[in-house]
Formats: sequence, structure tokens, C-alpha cells
Amino acid sequence: MAKQFRRAHLRAPLHSTLLYEDDGYVLKARTLNISEGGVLLENLPRIPEINAMPLVLDLVFLPELSKERMDQLLAKSSSQYSRLIIRVKAKMVRSFEVKEEVDQIFITRIGCEFVKPGPEVIEAIKDYVARFAKNTVYLLSLFEGHGNRPEQIYFLRHISGLLGYDSSLPLPRLRQKVLHDYQSLESL
Repeated sequence: MAKQFRRAHLRAPLHSTLLYEDDGYVLKARTLNISEGGVLLENLPRIPEINAMPLVLDLVFLPELSKERMDQLLAKSSSQYSRLIIRVKAKMVRSFEVKEEVDQIFITRIGCEFVKPGPEVIEAIKDYVARFAKNTVYLLSLFEGHGNRPEQIYFLRHISGLLGYDSSLPLPRLRQKVLHDYQSLESL
């Protein structure tokens, strides 16, 4: 019987760009997910060689979407919701071990652990992750009951876009991505 692993902290997708400093340069990378313990990065232009690199993250705080009216949700884009800029230091904890500097260009994802984040940072991330989890459940319920009416499909796609998904994907593929994120909230 396989063991069921649980993460130390819940994580949620975070599809945005962050800034980080390395050797006096400010660079940007994409974020894939976040938890109160750290962040998963993608497409770093270069791999930092420092133990605690400064990061600047942008969190969008959507309301609990199931409690909002449809017309209110349709009237807004994600850029109209409140945002929080988080400054924190992080160290790399997961990446491919490479011997040659030239091999580093093939690394696409790096897991970073936050170094001594303040309580306000931890609370903000916990809040973001909890809201995202609730909104993912809501989005999955929309998939289950969307029917074939164009206005229902339009609403489902709009909510998907608010949560950072590519709403132009075919519905089965979009549902698969959302379901994967829901299943990986706690899994290892």
C-alpha cells in the first residue's frame, strides 16, 4: 500500500512574474505556485549563486467567487482586484544538479524556500492559498453544471481567466488543468 504524502503547507498556483536580484542585476522569472514555505519558479534567465536572493512577488486577492453575483464578476478583470507586493528572501532548494555552467541554461524550474519570512508575509500567503482553494472548488462546480448554454460557458471561461488559467483552451483541457491544480494543493 502506497503512503499518502501531504505537504507541510498548502500550495496554490501563482501565474505571475516576480523580480529577483542577482549580482547587482534585477531579473525576472515566472512563478508557478506558492505556499507559505516557498515558491516554484520557471524561466530564470540565470541561476543565482547566492544563498538568500531577494524576491518581489505580486499576489492578486480575488474575493470568494461563490459569494459574488454573476454580473459583478463579469464586470471585472483580475487587474481590478486588490494586489499585494511581497518582498522576501528565498534560497534554492530544488533544482537539477549540474556540473557545467553551460548545462544551467537547460534548467527550467527551481523550487525556492523562503528565508525567515515575516508574519505578515506568511498570513498574506495563507490567505491567498485559502482563497485560491475555495475558488478552485467553485470553478470545478461550474464545470460540473455548466450545461451547453453560451452564457454559462462564457461565465465559466471568465472565472477561469480570473484565476489565471488560459480561458481559450478547449473546455476538457481547461477542466483537466483546474482539476490537476486542485489535486496538487496538498499532494507531494
